[in-house]
This record gives sequence, C-alpha cells and structure tokens, in this order.
Amino acid sequence: MKYREFIAELERGNVALAYLFEGEEGYLKKEALKRIKKKIISPEYEDFNYERFSAESSSVGQIIESLSTLPLKGKWRMVVVEEVDKLSEKNQKIMAEYLANPVKTTCFVGVGGKIDKRKKLYKDFLKKGTIVSFYSLYEGEVVDWVKRRVEEENKRISPPALFSIKEVVGSNRRELNNTIEKLLLYIHPRKVIEKEDVEEVLGEGAGGGVFDLTKAIRERNLAEALSILTRLLERGEIPLKIHSLITREMRILLRIKEKGEKISSQEASAIIFGPRGYYAPFYTKIASDYIRAARKFDFSDLITSYQYLVETEASIKTGREEPDLAIERMILRLLQPTHQSRALKNAI
Repeated sequence: MKYREFIAELERGNVALAYLFEGEEGYLKKEALKRIKKKIISPEYEDFNYERFSAESSSVGQIIESLSTLPLKGKWRMVVVEEVDKLSEKNQKIMAEYLANPVKTTCFVGVGGKIDKRKKLYKDFLKKGTIVSFYSLYEGEVVDWVKRRVEEENKRISPPALFSIKEVVGSNRRELNNTIEKLLLYIHPRKVIEKEDVEEVLGEGAGGGVFDLTKAIRERNLAEALSILTRLLERGEIPLKIHSLITREMRILLRIKEKGEKISSQEASAIIFGPRGYYAPFYTKIASDYIRAARKFDFSDLITSYQYLVETEASIKTGREEPDLAIERMILRLLQPTHQSRALKNAI
C-alpha cells in the first residue's frame, strides 16, 4: 500500500490492527503516525493509550505487554515500535505470534527502514497486517508535490521557482518541506514565491541562505551566524539587505518578549504573520520556535540590540564604516553575552 492509499483508508475510518511502515522516506512516516494518532487517540488520555518503543533498546516482553493492555476510556491504544526491522529472529517469532492473534483494541505500528521482502518480518505483516511503503518522490513527481504543498498554505509559486527547488533540493520530502517552510516565512506577507526567493533562501548549498543566518541569530549561535555571513558576503549579498532581515528578526523577538512568558503561539503568530482569524499548525509551529528563541534573550539585551541595529545602519549609510565590516561587528555585538557586549562597546 502506498501513502496516498493509506490516507484514503484512514479518512474512511478504516484503521488496521497492525501496520508495517517501511522505506527510506522518514518525513512521510512521521506524518502518517501523526494522522493515526489524531484519528484514534484522545489527547486527554494520550499518556495511557499511546506508547513508543525502540526495538533495539526495549525488551520484546515490554512491547507485548503494552500491545496486550486494554485502552483507558477510549476505543483504542496505539503502540509504535521504531526500528522494528532490527528485531532478532527469536523476537520476530514472538511478534509473529502476536500478529496471528492481535488485540482488537490496539493499533500496532512497526516502523522500519527498507525491509527485504524475503524476511520473515515482512511476510508476517503481509499475511496478518498492512504494509505501507514510504519512498522518495520520483523525479517527475517533485514539481507537482511542491506546488500542492505551497498551495496548502494559500500561497503560489512561479514555475522558475519550482524548477529551481527541484534542481537544488532533489526529491527528499523532508528537505523539500523544510525548504518550503523557509520560503513561506521569508516571503511573508507576499503571496507568490519567485525564483529569486529560492536563490536568497537556499544560497549555494546547505546553510548558505539568509534564512539560515536569521535562524542562527535567533538561536544565538555566534559561530554559525558568522560562518553564514561570510558566505553571503562572498556571494555578493548586499549588506543593507542582510541588515533589514536581521532587524525584522530582532523586532519580532522584542515584540514577543514584551508579551511575557505566557504568550501563546496564536498571539506570536499574529506578531509574525499579521492578524487573522485562524492560524494553521504550520504557522503556530514557527511561532512556537520564536517563543523559545525569545527566552534566550533578556529584554534589556533586545533593546540594546535594536540600538546596535540603528547605529549600524547609520554607519553604513554615512560611509563611516565598511558595510561588510559593519555587519560583522553588529552580529558580534548582538550575540555576545551581555557583559562581553558592554566591554566590546566600551572598547569601540
């Protein structure tokens, strides 16, 4: 069974007692697990009705005991066993005995890599369970998949941008999805992703785009930020453009920090993406990342950082300092610990 067939069955309410998720496409496996969990497990009883194990570090006895446990105040339990393909032959036989007579209120999901179809594990699931295969997109499927994914977020993408993503990223869904998330955040509030946006965000290879720079700053990773900045400047990125993106980043962090520790992901989404009636999980996930990042900064640090940004802009525009050097110095001042920043400022 392919992923799309699995989703169709799940949407019709057909949940199997035992699944084997096999193949190298990890991103889709995680999405599939989330979908089953959302379908059958009530969040308030998740602690009782949902368990995960690793076949390498958990005993088969623990796994069987969990599979045999009845649900608490719900119709289902869900038990996920990662690296199920690494079970010993002896333990595979024990699992086969369970598959021959599974508990009718447990959804068992075994997750593995690319599994040899000649193996006993595969044959047992083929007879008694449902096998779902997860493999990377074929080359001809990449463009359509990216287009659909962008449209899910009510955005559009130009054909040159589509083919640019295909060329640079390839066919791995996780990497494609990460790229799309970066682009959607980068272009906001615009509605269309253009080829130039792809070039700006992806840069020349992994970790070389402006998005990666702002993320490194958000995470207070000074070494990474300076490394990416060097590559951006060598590639000819305009320092004032880099400055404007960093300014936007610090402004968002400052506004989130002003709201206090109890700010919700919905409130943070309004700050980052503008007010709207509803924010999809994609947006709230990004907002949660920003909330965590804001906690790494003191409020006084963010105020001081904003002053550094204003000073740097004036320094570049008046020609008082070389633009490349000014941006590098600014990042040093932004990300140095507070006491070191003050010492540096006094030295300057």
